[in-house]
Amino acid sequence: MKIECRSFGFKNGADAHADFVFDVRCLPNPFYIEHLKHKTGLDKPVRDYVLDDKKAKEYLQKIIDILLLIIPIKEKYGVEKMTISFGCTGGHHRSVTFAIEVSNALKQNGYDVCCFHRDINIED
Repeated sequence: MKIECRSFGFKNGADAHADFVFDVRCLPNPFYIEHLKHKTGLDKPVRDYVLDDKKAKEYLQKIIDILLLIIPIKEKYGVEKMTISFGCTGGHHRSVTFAIEVSNALKQNGYDVCCFHRDINIED
């Protein structure tokens, strides 16, 4: 199965291509921290800030756990592609962080994963 983890900003519209959408607007927003405002989740200080929050770590782990449960079920029924999207307000900080972290976790579990950041126009 080919898996794509995507980030997006709700202010630019939801991700219509997603099979699963996780809203991360409930987490602390680096936009309001002056030295992080103009960075993105591609930058380690932003990811560190987001994941320093205990609830963010818990939310991330629960997302990973549910995906590791669901992916084999979808594979069993012949699903060849799955898109998992993460949305925050602008699509620059929290959603990028989660897309990267989930992508890395799924890769570590042997899945073929790519990561795309719609609102910062960068694919890894």
